[in-house]
Amino acid sequence: MEQEQARAPILRSDLKYRQLAGGNVFVHHPQIAAQVLDERAVAALRLCRGQTIAEMMPQVRKAMEYDCTEKEWRDFLRYLAGTGMFEGQPKRHPRVRMFDPGPALGFLTKQCRWLFTGPAVAGLFLLLFAGVWQLLSHWELFVFEVTRLTGQYPLPALFLYYLCFLPVGLLHELGHGMVCRWFGGEVLEVGARKDTANLYVLSNTTPLGSSRELIPYYAGGAFLDMFIFFVLVNVWLQWPNFVTLMFLLPQALFVLQFSYALEDASDLSKIVAQWTGIRDAGGRWAFVRQFLKERPRTAVQWKRAVIYLVSIALQGVVAGWLIWTFREAVPVLLWPGTVVKIRFWPPLLYLTYRLLRKALFDFRGLMKWFGVRSASAAG
Repeated sequence: MEQEQARAPILRSDLKYRQLAGGNVFVHHPQIAAQVLDERAVAALRLCRGQTIAEMMPQVRKAMEYDCTEKEWRDFLRYLAGTGMFEGQPKRHPRVRMFDPGPALGFLTKQCRWLFTGPAVAGLFLLLFAGVWQLLSHWELFVFEVTRLTGQYPLPALFLYYLCFLPVGLLHELGHGMVCRWFGGEVLEVGARKDTANLYVLSNTTPLGSSRELIPYYAGGAFLDMFIFFVLVNVWLQWPNFVTLMFLLPQALFVLQFSYALEDASDLSKIVAQWTGIRDAGGRWAFVRQFLKERPRTAVQWKRAVIYLVSIALQGVVAGWLIWTFREAVPVLLWPGTVVKIRFWPPLLYLTYRLLRKALFDFRGLMKWFGVRSASAAG
C-alpha cells in the first residue's frame, strides 16, 4: 500500500496553509513535520490527488513555472512523504512541533527595540568579557568544584548536563528568531529533533535578502549567549552548588564549541561565508584539507583562510588548556562503595556524554562515524 501511495500520492486534506512573506507558504498540521515551501511548490503539491506522477507532470510544470523533470518531482515527493504530508505514508521525519513562539517574539521585538542598536551589541560584548573575567578570577574554585561534583555525582552530571542545556539552547535559537523577526522574517515553530535530541526554531528567512541582515541573524544566538553566560557565571558565584554549576558548565562549552567555532554550518561559518561571499567550507577539518591541497589565490580567499586558521588555533589552544587543567586524578564514585581515581575525568565525562547522546538518538550515525574513522585509520 505504501509503495502504491508513493507512485500515486494523495495530499492530506486537513493540512493548514499560512501565507508568508517572500512568496512562501507555511504548511503545518499537528501530526506532520511542518514545512516552509515556495507557493508554487505548494500549488503543485495540491495536484496530488491520487494520479500517478507521470500523469500529473504537465500540471506540475505549469504550477512550478519551470520545466521540472519527473526525477526532480519524485525526489521532492519522496522527501515530503517522510514528513507525514501524504495519506497512508508513515511519518519518519525527526522534527516534532512543540509550540508557536511567533506572538511572544513579536511582542518582545516591539518592546525591546533598543536591543537592535549598536550600543546594545557593544554592551553584550562587555558582558561577555566581564563574565570571562569573573570566571577566570575564580578559576581555581571552578576547577575544584567541577572535579569534585562530577566525581561525586557522575551519572546525575550526565543527566543534568543535557537537561540544563535545553533552556540555554532554546534561548540561543530564539535569539536568532528575534533578529529574524526584526528584519521582517517570521518565526513559525519551536520543536525538537528525535535524531539529535536538540531543539530547533523553524523560521521564514526569505525577507532577509542581504548580508547586512543575514549576518546579524546568524549572530543573534551568539549575542544572546553573551548575556546568558554573564548571568550564569554570576548565579553560580552567588549560589555555588551542583545545579548552578551544571547550568554554567554546558554554556561555557557551548560558547567555545559552537557559538565561536567554525564547525560545519555553525553560526560563525555562516557569518564568514556571508562576509566573504565564499560558501561554507564544510567545517574546520574540511577547510584544512582544502587549504593543504590548494592555497588561496585572492585577497578575499586569504581573508577567509586567516579567519579559519585563527579560529582553529584559538579553539585548539583553549581546548588543550582545558583538558590539561583537569589532568590530576579525580576520585570518581562509579557506584556505591566503589571509588576509582581517573585522570582527565571532566573531559572524559563530557566525551562519554557526547557518545551516549549519539548512541541513544543517532546510533546509525555513531556507527558510521566509527566506521569512517576505523577505515581511515586502516588506510
